[in-house]
Amino acid sequence: MNSNLTLIIVLVSVIHVAVLVVMIWIRVRRTEGDGIAASSSKGTPCALCGEPATDWRYDGLDPNEQLDHHTGRAWSADRTHYRPLCAAH
Repeated sequence: MNSNLTLIIVLVSVIHVAVLVVMIWIRVRRTEGDGIAASSSKGTPCALCGEPATDWRYDGLDPNEQLDHHTGRAWSADRTHYRPLCAAH
């Protein structure tokens, strides 16, 4: 009986730690709401100069632009308002 109780306590503790890790990962991962487009920019030429792009940037042209209250950065829920840019741009 005592070993069954110990096993249950260990399993519940492991499950709690796993859930905590997943919750932290969800909280800190970067998303489109942070101004980062979901698709990869690698292998895509820069929209301004043609060099390999390193990041996607919001173009500031969305009429339904959103504002992040924590950072003050503008972003768009519409992926078409993001374009690939190289490190120089």
